[in-house]
Order: sequence, then C-alpha cells, then structure tokens
Amino acid sequence: MENYIELIQNLVNKIEEDVAFDVSIALLAKEFHLSPWHFQRMFKSIVGDSLGAYIRGRRLTKASKLLLNSQDTIIQIAFDVGFSSHEAFTRSFKAYFSFSPKEFRKVKPKVILNEKPLLTQDLLEHISHGMNQEPTIITLPERILVGVKTHIPSPFVTTQHTCDFVYKSWMTLFEKQVHLKHKVEKNYFGLTISPSGNFTEEKLDYIAGIQVVNKSEIPEDMVQYILPKTQVAIFSIKSDLDSDLVKKTIDYIYGYWLLNSEYTRGIGDDYEYFEDVVSFMEPTFKSFYVLPVVKKTS
Repeated sequence: MENYIELIQNLVNKIEEDVAFDVSIALLAKEFHLSPWHFQRMFKSIVGDSLGAYIRGRRLTKASKLLLNSQDTIIQIAFDVGFSSHEAFTRSFKAYFSFSPKEFRKVKPKVILNEKPLLTQDLLEHISHGMNQEPTIITLPERILVGVKTHIPSPFVTTQHTCDFVYKSWMTLFEKQVHLKHKVEKNYFGLTISPSGNFTEEKLDYIAGIQVVNKSEIPEDMVQYILPKTQVAIFSIKSDLDSDLVKKTIDYIYGYWLLNSEYTRGIGDDYEYFEDVVSFMEPTFKSFYVLPVVKKTS
C-alpha cells in the first residue's frame, strides 16, 4: 500500500503539472503492475474517487480559478484544462458547480463547496490511514449543548489551522465547565455554524461545547445551543495531535465522499465530536466528524 501511495502521488503531481494531458489507464496499470480494472479499484479504494472523476474535478477546479481570476474567454479556458468543446465543458461545469461558466464568472461565489482538493501527500496519508472512509449513517436525537462561541474564517476559504482560531474558546470552556450542572462528562463538541446554512460565508460561528442533559442556567459569557434530531454521517478519525486534522477531513468529505455517495448534505451544522476525553494533549480519546445528510433524489 505504501508503494502505491507514492506512485499515486507521482501521478497526481503529473496531473497537476498539466491537467489537460491525456491519461492512459492501460499504461498506468502497466506501471503499477495491475490490470486496468484492478488499477481503477486500487485508486478509488485509496482516494475515495475514480481516476476519471479526480481528473475531471481538478480540471473543473482549475477552470473555476481561471474564470474568477483571468480575462481568458470561456472557450480558451475549456481547451486549456483539457475539454474538447465548449458544450462538453459547459455541461460538466454546470453539473459540478450548479452554475454555467458564464453564470459562475458573473456571480463570483466566495466559497466553492465541491471544489476538488489537490491530493497532497498529507491528504493521501490521512485518507488512507487517518480516517474511516465509510461513515456511520444514523439519526441522532435532540441534544442540548452549552459552550463558548467565537467567529472563525470558513475552512473553505483559509489555509490556516482551525486550532489557531478556536484555542481560546476551548480554554474558556475548560475553565467554566466546572460550574455546569448535569453535564455529560468527557464528551465535547466543536460546532461550526453557518448562518445561511450552506457555508457560503467567509466568517462562521464556532462553539466549543459540552452536552448537558437538561436546560438550566448557564455561566456568564457562555451560550446554549440545541442540536435538533437529525440524520447524520459520522466519520471516525484517528485521534492525534495534528492541528490540520479537521481541514483534511473536510477536504475528503466535501471533495470526494459527498460527490460519490448516495447522500448529499442536509440542513444543519457540521461538528467535531470527542468522546472519552481525559486530556486533549493526549491522543487517547475517540474523534469524529459529523455532518447532516439526506439521500440524494434521482
């Protein structure tokens, strides 16, 4: 598996150097010493996406950047990223981003949720070894959280670690939780709230919180938040001290899993869930990323 990851990384680097180049599955399979069928299966098992879908996503992602940041014509951009016609490019682009290229250039969306992330070595390692690619789908009951709220840049528009922005909130929560009555011990929530519900804002609300079993008075400077009964996808993540863990997980979920699964994102908030926490400085707790989902309609 380690050798395959290195070979895939070399392939990804080649695609990134020239997204328009014509990939031969037969030649790649031979290089990997696999049949074309087994090569495709191996790529998808590691990445969570087929090679064709990955290349198409990278081409469309690059096209979206060119539409926003260059004066090139749409047909020129289509050819530059590897499409053979304006029609094929427009059809693929609209299916992927829900805008035609012309509409996309006019609207200039700040956040592109289904942008295909670049498969860096770190992201590949995280997908392969740092998380369970297949989530648990379950309907969770209503829960009451109490926590400390702050504002953070959307993880879709910043390369900075989320920890840089939420550290103070967590420290305040740890100080004040001793005053909370009826709390659920050792279980914590890192809740990312989009006021619009679709994460298109540049700034989001974030709550470092703990669950309580009933509504009660809360300490000053803390907030109460209700997580409604919701169907969710729960991704199990390897607990470690990697401060970029959330970004990598979000990249996989929004860049690969949602595009390939039978689910789409539902209404509600994404959150991290930490179970059996003795100390966040020791990676002995269980870590999960949770998002609301609904089945796609045909």
